Amino acid sequence: MAKKSDKSEKILLNHDFACASEAELNGQIAAFAAAHEAAHGQILAMDGRRSLGPGKVRVTFRVVEKAPGRRR
Repeated sequence: MAKKSDKSEKILLNHDFACASEAELNGQIAAFAAAHEAAHGQILAMDGRRSLGPGKVRVTFRVVEKAPGRRR
């Protein structure tokens, strides 16, 4: 049986959002991901999403390290 390498383990980050519409939620997610990338140098990819009730959503992000020398 093959052993999983450390690189294959996902690093996850959860964040709760409050929104009135899908468009507002998408804007909040994009702003959160951009702020995280600027502060930590890591890219966030959406991994999952779960409703917490009316107007509330928990989004799970997968943390992706930036490739060395790559500019965005």
